[in-house]
Amino acid sequence: MKKEYTLIFIVGLFLLAYVLDAVVDPLGIVLSSPYKYIDPSIYSQYPFTGASIVIKSLGIFLTPLFFLSFMEKQYTAKGLILLIVAGLTQLYGIQELATGANLLPIEWAVSLALGGAALLAPMVLYFIKGTFSSVTKTIAGTDLDEDSFEENLE
Repeated sequence: MKKEYTLIFIVGLFLLAYVLDAVVDPLGIVLSSPYKYIDPSIYSQYPFTGASIVIKSLGIFLTPLFFLSFMEKQYTAKGLILLIVAGLTQLYGIQELATGANLLPIEWAVSLALGGAALLAPMVLYFIKGTFSSVTKTIAGTDLDEDSFEENLE
């Protein structure tokens, strides 16, 4: 039941961002990188668009985590997937702004880059958890599961 609420929350974030983008005109500025938008002088000129970018970034951040929640354990694989997704979003955001491509609006390119950058924190946590999980399995023995471990204790 909890995952359904998470999915509704993510969809709600993207719908809210769509409504905010419909109210505001597209950005007409040229950015050298997606992180240039974080500069207070630019952000203070476009605070409503900034709110839209933050909301989209949060949705982009939560979407891969939501899909990875369906994988049981496999922490190292989750960390590797997040590393790839974070890297690709960074590269796409930088390329979109550097080449002046108009496939996505500037707001989405910045949101992808910021959301991808935020994915680096859970990626590190998954790698740490995967390392400790494998060490624990090695110490406890790989052929023991929870039921047999409890039986051996009695």
